[in-house]
Amino acid sequence: MTGRLDEIWPDVGSDNGWLGGDGDVWERGPYWLDGLVPLAWTLEDERLITKATRWIQATLESRSPDGFFGPVAERRQRGSGVAPGADWWPRMVMLKVLQSYHEATGDDRVLELMTGYFRYQLRELPSKPLGHFTFWGQRRGGENLASVYWLYNRTGDAFLLELGELVFGQTQDWTKWFTTEHGIWHVVNTAMGVKQPAVWYQQSGEQRYLDAVESGIDYLMSHHGQVHGMWSGDEMLHGTDPTQGVETCAVVEYMFSLESLLPITGSVRMADRLERVAYNALPAALSPHFAGRHYYQTANQIACTREYHNFSTLHGDDNLVGLENGYGCCTANLHQGWPKFTAHLWMATPDDGLAALVYAPCEVKARVADGVEVRFQEQTDYPFDDTVRFTYRGPSGTAFPLHLRIPGWTEGAELRLNGQALGDGAAGTIVGVDHTWSDGDRLDLRLPAKLTVSRWHENSAAVERGPLVFALKRSEEWTRIKGTEPFADYEIRTGDPWNYGLLDDDLEDPNGTFAIVHKDVPDLPWSITGAPLELSARARRVPEWRRYGGITGPLPWSPIRSREPDEWVTLIPYGSTKIRISAFPAVV
Repeated sequence: MTGRLDEIWPDVGSDNGWLGGDGDVWERGPYWLDGLVPLAWTLEDERLITKATRWIQATLESRSPDGFFGPVAERRQRGSGVAPGADWWPRMVMLKVLQSYHEATGDDRVLELMTGYFRYQLRELPSKPLGHFTFWGQRRGGENLASVYWLYNRTGDAFLLELGELVFGQTQDWTKWFTTEHGIWHVVNTAMGVKQPAVWYQQSGEQRYLDAVESGIDYLMSHHGQVHGMWSGDEMLHGTDPTQGVETCAVVEYMFSLESLLPITGSVRMADRLERVAYNALPAALSPHFAGRHYYQTANQIACTREYHNFSTLHGDDNLVGLENGYGCCTANLHQGWPKFTAHLWMATPDDGLAALVYAPCEVKARVADGVEVRFQEQTDYPFDDTVRFTYRGPSGTAFPLHLRIPGWTEGAELRLNGQALGDGAAGTIVGVDHTWSDGDRLDLRLPAKLTVSRWHENSAAVERGPLVFALKRSEEWTRIKGTEPFADYEIRTGDPWNYGLLDDDLEDPNGTFAIVHKDVPDLPWSITGAPLELSARARRVPEWRRYGGITGPLPWSPIRSREPDEWVTLIPYGSTKIRISAFPAVV
């Protein structure tokens, strides 16, 4: 979908205003590019690079003498203050796009455009603040602030710190909202805003801004948290009930916030949170072949239909899987999820080394020590398997440290270098391997993952293993509703019963009572047929727990008594399901 969106969706087609056409001049083009650009250059895919370059070139050429940039059609209208594109907000997204492009190519025209634009902002913001045209810029000003600091780190221009103070002062006070004024907020604004206090911390140096981020995340998970690591928001924050929706835009924006928070804070918790969202909520939001998406997903999802759903903002088709159900913002914005996750698997460190703080199969090329170019091949079936192998490729005799995260959920992590034990790593820490490397050195990291049970809405039980959450496996019957395959809209139903509870006694020791089967990881692991892990668990039907429209009725408080016979049910990774129960009643 990412590489073909301009061919199948007119909103980012050749008539888009960012290309000089008469179409959309607001966020949809920049949103799409925010995923397309890092994808194109990470894959070194010439077809995608050609597509992306057309947009980049048009954007760079749109710069006016006063420093403003963007669609010409918008520039004609921005004086009226009524055009939806006459806004600071869409430029915040395009600045992120230009940053990714510069990091891939080194094109200094990006630095020139951003310098001119930020001087323009410094002049104009006092009279036309971030919320002057629409409120989105005021809510999402943390994105603008992050771009200001990105440029400062490359040019050192002092005026950028003055602009940083101005932008921070005009942005929604997320520090106050996360610490003293908790409320019901727009979920995507929240997913972006959660990083804003920490972004400002880089200039202020005040600990309270880092504390506000932790306070905010704790509040969100306590009052709106869902088993997949997100908080509910359909589109407003909506409590802990697993029938409340989570908007796909919020999933990818929270991931990017966590990816931004990780290098600022160095917190293992941020990486743990990132993997939980990336390996559960993100794949669950997308079709297995990446040809469609939910507008909202739910943690307990017994049907993806146009029946009643208890969402705060209803469109009627929010729970379908398709191209443009709900709002089109998600169609444009979802593409940043996987490419930016990939881009943050590795980081540089102040001691001229490298850090792998998030795990996935990949290969990295980087400069270490005194500028020596080296590579690491990271071979793993993580998160479905416990072992990550790093193979060094580069000049022998090169000395530098490699830093590795030990997740908070593991016990007895083991490190071996060329087969020799280096010792255990404590959970929730970052360990450094300071070594003089030889070509072909192998470093094996083993992260033992046990089954655990966490408690959620109405004391329901969720089964976890490492970063993965497990869900009830049910058959899926996909029915095309509209559109052209493969980019069509589908309802998904099942004829299988879903109202199961897990035996309360078995939840006391899931490793002793659940059976686990490991399979090879296929090309499409995020599907019911490709799931690489299966759990067998004893369960009983709960007759009182019934269907209500397209959702489950009220989740019973656990434990609940059931006189139904024991049955064996299969659980698979949450991200491999579309029809699921992941927050189970405990039955006695």
